[in-house]
Amino acid sequence: MRRIALPWILALVTLLGGCSSGTLGRVAQDNALPQDLDKDLVRKFEIQDASTPAPTPSPTPSPTPTEKPSKKKKKTSKAAPVLAPAPTPTLAAFAYPSRRPAKDPIWVGEKHVFDVTYFGMSAGDLSMEALPYKIVNERKVYHIRATAVSSSVFNLFYRLNDTVESFIDYDGIFSHRFHIVLDETKQSRDAVELYDHEKKQTYYWNRWNHKERGYSETKEFATITPFAQDSMSALFYLRTVPLPDGGVVNVPVVSEGKEWEAVANIVRREEISSPMGKVRCVVVKPDTKYQGVLQKKGDSFVWITDDDRRIVVKLEAKVKIGTVMMNLKEWVPGTPPQ
Repeated sequence: MRRIALPWILALVTLLGGCSSGTLGRVAQDNALPQDLDKDLVRKFEIQDASTPAPTPSPTPSPTPTEKPSKKKKKTSKAAPVLAPAPTPTLAAFAYPSRRPAKDPIWVGEKHVFDVTYFGMSAGDLSMEALPYKIVNERKVYHIRATAVSSSVFNLFYRLNDTVESFIDYDGIFSHRFHIVLDETKQSRDAVELYDHEKKQTYYWNRWNHKERGYSETKEFATITPFAQDSMSALFYLRTVPLPDGGVVNVPVVSEGKEWEAVANIVRREEISSPMGKVRCVVVKPDTKYQGVLQKKGDSFVWITDDDRRIVVKLEAKVKIGTVMMNLKEWVPGTPPQ
């Protein structure tokens, strides 16, 4: 699947829209990036363990000076070219935003587990969990991992075991790095995207092995709006902002090197059942906007608890054939931040 209709349920949509095969090495195993990628970029986006478990504000970097082009880069060798971003003009003092809510809803160790149904049949489980903090680009980040695994019954029609990872800035609530691995009946895919907000660039590397279409690989840079979200961090950003009745939240999203806008409409509040008992929820209706034009792919809704934790309780998405339902069946609250 090349484009998704709902950014914050990427793992769900891959369950229904995937198609490819084969076995690809997983980037997540050793955090490897292309060998021909600029080494400074590799170092900038390598994933490191946070030095302390307690969340502390990340430093704001000093202005980045203009980089003079190297005089040594001449066509004197037949070596493979280095994949490096375009030269960056002189930058004014660059500051990251601080968009932290008064109470942090995202706790390390928290876990959502959803039962996914399609045509009334159990299609599998989708889980989202917050792993220990990491460091990316000298910034403390949330490490969010989602996995989608098909059920034994659904395996008779289509098997999948997919993983999505997002590294979200702790202070600014935007994405630094995104990684998706698909392992399915008809496809395998391994894609990583790096977001350089200071240079307003994204680097996208996609390896895709399709049963009928064969193998393809993409490596490219593209211009982006700073502090945009990836396809999964958009949901976690939504958990940190006010959601007033009748309100609209516009979220810039970058996916596969393309930028667009998620539009979250707050339609109502209602009480529904959950593993925590009856809970009052905010009901959000997401749409997408490409080049200023609203695109509707069928009504979809997200139910989020109307409290400080903003737990995702239910999702409903209308796809090409039928409706996909996701109901929270297990919730682990995690450890409260200090």
